[in-house]
Amino acid sequence: MSLQPMIASVVGALLLSAGAMAYGVATNETLITVAAAMLYAFFVLIVAWRVNRPAWFPSSESGPDILFHTMRRNTRLAALVYAWGAAAFFAIYGLTNIRWQHGFQYGTGAALIAAALLYYVHRLGAGGDNIPPAPALNILHGLAVSAGLVFLIGSNKLATPKGDWPANYIFLFGGLAIVGLCYFAFVTQFRRRKT
Repeated sequence: MSLQPMIASVVGALLLSAGAMAYGVATNETLITVAAAMLYAFFVLIVAWRVNRPAWFPSSESGPDILFHTMRRNTRLAALVYAWGAAAFFAIYGLTNIRWQHGFQYGTGAALIAAALLYYVHRLGAGGDNIPPAPALNILHGLAVSAGLVFLIGSNKLATPKGDWPANYIFLFGGLAIVGLCYFAFVTQFRRRKT
């Protein structure tokens, strides 16, 4: 399934989530901040499931390039998760009274990763040979983010009262969305390479 018809809703949800997170921080409503992050991650995973599912159960309509195009769509979705993280960092640490010395650094880092992923998607499509990325890239990405999540949860950072508490929820739900995307991409690559 093409991502194009859903892109506006994913970007709209990105902006709404980042704004709601900043509102939650500004009004001292932790639940709003956490719920806004969780709902965006959940929404992205629903979109990812819809994008990947046709490749899991190939039909007569799915052509030989379905793996290539699905992997490009997954990479675009990953870029949008990192863009959401950047927007949330900038909204929270730029528009509210909460302070954390690394907020803009992590926001900039997330924006750069999003840009790099979009550039990668562009380069994948520029060659015309439609060769999907190696599965190892997806696996490494998923493992790296999983390790970060284990550290975040294991170090009890989610219970901190310090100024980085909203950042920890960006890391948590952004990380869960990326791990979910990597899982969907892995299933897609596994199923399509068997055919």
